[in-house]
Amino acid sequence: MEDFATPPEDDAPILLGEAPPSDTDFAEPATDHFAVPPSDDPFVGTIDETPSDAPIVLEAPPVETGQVEEAEDEEPVVPSGPSPMQKWNDEWQSVLMERKDAENAKKAEFIAAAEEAMKNFQDQRESKRESKMSKNRSDEQEKLEAIEADLENDNSWQRVCKMVELSHDSAEDSVDVKRMRDVMILLKNEPSRASVLA
Repeated sequence: MEDFATPPEDDAPILLGEAPPSDTDFAEPATDHFAVPPSDDPFVGTIDETPSDAPIVLEAPPVETGQVEEAEDEEPVVPSGPSPMQKWNDEWQSVLMERKDAENAKKAEFIAAAEEAMKNFQDQRESKRESKMSKNRSDEQEKLEAIEADLENDNSWQRVCKMVELSHDSAEDSVDVKRMRDVMILLKNEPSRASVLA
């Protein structure tokens, strides 16, 4: 079976034009003189260049050697007053300082107001807490006194009536307990009858 990647042996490559010489695979170089400048040209190497010892300044125009010597002899020009940019910067800094001072004053006012509000809140909270504690103490004392009075009382029906709801229930489907309520109230109010039942 033949391999499709390799060309057949009897096929020769197709060449267009004249065949190259058999000793080299490269074409001979061109003999025209346009690529090489003549050595006697007066303009070759006459470009103005900065001397090699001059400093390199970015984004500055090229300096010629004659101008460098003249610039060293002249004194530098000193501006008589601040530049417009310096004036604007000074004014802007003063505006910023005024704003900062106003901000600090407002901040101090808010801090003082917040501290005063916190103090008032803490005072009110403490007074409410104290009043609630005193009310709870008095309620607890009254309850303890009522328990002691019930224990000292011989009429047990009085304690029962405190534990039972004696108000009339007016719901439609409620059971009529009027007679039982009346009996309990009677026994509470008349200890002599309560002692007979005990």
